[in-house]
Amino acid sequence: MHKVLLLIFVQLLSCGTRQPESNRVQSPDTPVVRIAAGKDSVTFDYDSREKELRAQLSEDFIVTHHSCFVIASNLNKERTTYIIKNTISNAEECFYNDYFITKPDELITIFLFKDDSSYRNWAAKLYGDTEDLSRFGYYKPSKKAMLMNINTGSGTLVHEMTHAFVRYDFPDIPSWFNEGLGSLYERCSMENGIILGHTNWRLPELLDALKHKSYTSLDKLLKTDDDTFYGDNSSFHYAQARYLCQYLQEKNLLRTFYKNFRDNYEKDKTGKKFLEEVTGMKIDGLDEEYKVWAMNLKQND
Repeated sequence: MHKVLLLIFVQLLSCGTRQPESNRVQSPDTPVVRIAAGKDSVTFDYDSREKELRAQLSEDFIVTHHSCFVIASNLNKERTTYIIKNTISNAEECFYNDYFITKPDELITIFLFKDDSSYRNWAAKLYGDTEDLSRFGYYKPSKKAMLMNINTGSGTLVHEMTHAFVRYDFPDIPSWFNEGLGSLYERCSMENGIILGHTNWRLPELLDALKHKSYTSLDKLLKTDDDTFYGDNSSFHYAQARYLCQYLQEKNLLRTFYKNFRDNYEKDKTGKKFLEEVTGMKIDGLDEEYKVWAMNLKQND
């Protein structure tokens, strides 16, 4: 039985000095390390990035690294080490076992903040981000950084790691699939190199749309551009895309769909062609089956 890492109980959408030695998680002695990136390898200069972060952050932060990540955390050493081992490392293993081929060729920073106050304070100090912040955390592609209010759980961290990795493996991925895949892993289990998403707090949004006849088709979802997907109806779009990914997962089709779509993107930039191919159904018929499937889901499944 898979161990569930996270259940977010949400029903509504939701310059310091150098750090003391005692607050650091130990890193390898050699600061420049080569790791595999696709078929090649890439050299990461961890030391330079860690020094930069220690100059920016206060003394209570731990700064260390793992794989392509530099992690800055104001949690204690035990909790930081636990998250690196059980969430960051496990998720990376699962993603490259299940989906991705191309690895990042540049360092990505993960900030783990112990509470909402420090999360918002440092988001403003580091990047000037003050408006419309998710209470859970976010990925900032322009800075190659993830800022996490880890007090809400580790699900958002896995969600944002999905975005960080897919940016290198499938750079043209449309928003609906990018967010659907990321949202799938907000509540997940990871075991033996396999990641599975489980029903979560986004379900009521989808069920309400079905109940109140405001539901719009999968065909329309696949055609959304960024402005439409993230527009006024974004919470429904997230839920619809997320549960489409869970539907495909339960049919053992999600990995095949991802790879077919990524490798043949220029043939159909919406994904409709590949969705119909892997399911063996036209989009309208798939939509009907998807709606029936969704209405039979329960919050705690």
